[in-house]
Amino acid sequence: MKLMAKTVVFVMAVAWFGAAALAQGPARGRIEPARDEVMEMTAKHNLTVARWYLEKRKAYEGARDRLQEIIDTYAEFSRMDEVLFLMGEVNYKLNKPEKAGELYNKMLKEYPSSEFAKRARERLVELKIPETTDGKQPAAEKQS
Repeated sequence: MKLMAKTVVFVMAVAWFGAAALAQGPARGRIEPARDEVMEMTAKHNLTVARWYLEKRKAYEGARDRLQEIIDTYAEFSRMDEVLFLMGEVNYKLNKPEKAGELYNKMLKEYPSSEFAKRARERLVELKIPETTDGKQPAAEKQS
């Protein structure tokens, strides 16, 4: 009887630890590093407001301020690729092509597989600014 009880306990332990090891939900743990949920929520709000300013109101300075706040305050924001791309768009709309090019290049360097990468490359071609690996324009290009 004791052998039977030990066997049952052993089988239950194996089942418990096996299920935890194969879990795909919260028991498995986060794939990304944990982020501050309040800061993430605040940054998402600022991003939503910036998108609204940019797309609906054409208030580019307001969008720039919201995006800059995200860059300055929430460096670990999960949507930083979009923030950098939209900041490039704002500078493009404000007729600051050099700054826009720097931001597009920075976004491409830091987030090469971003959903915004194709559009950033298209903007760089449109602005006649070469894509760089360090996120800044080559010195020869800046002087011309």
